Amino acid sequence: MNYAKTAMALGSAIGVRQLIDSIEGLELNDILSVMGLERRPGAASRILPAIGLITLSAAVGAGAALLLAPSSGAKLRAQLSDGLDEAKHRLTDTISQYEHKNQGRRAVS
Repeated sequence: MNYAKTAMALGSAIGVRQLIDSIEGLELNDILSVMGLERRPGAASRILPAIGLITLSAAVGAGAALLLAPSSGAKLRAQLSDGLDEAKHRLTDTISQYEHKNQGRRAVS
C-alpha cells in the first residue's frame, strides 16, 4: 500500500471540503470587492429611510403637541373626533364626485 498516495488523497479531500465550506458563505458583494467594485444602491434604499425618519419625527412632534396642548383632554378628544369626522366626510364626498364623473365618461364611451 502506498501511504503517500493515501495521504495526498486524504489531504485533497480535506482541502476540497474546506473549499466547499468557504464557497457556501460567499456572496456577490464578496466577489465584487475582490475586483474592487461594489453594488450601486438603488433609489428606494436611499429614499425609504428618509421617509421613515420624516414619518417618525412627525409622529413624535404630533405626540409632543398633544401632550403640551393648552386645552383639556376631553376638549382635545372632541376636537380630534370632529376633525376626523370632517375628514371622513370630505373623503367620502371626493370619492362620490370621482365615481360620478367616471360614470359619465363610461356612458359616453
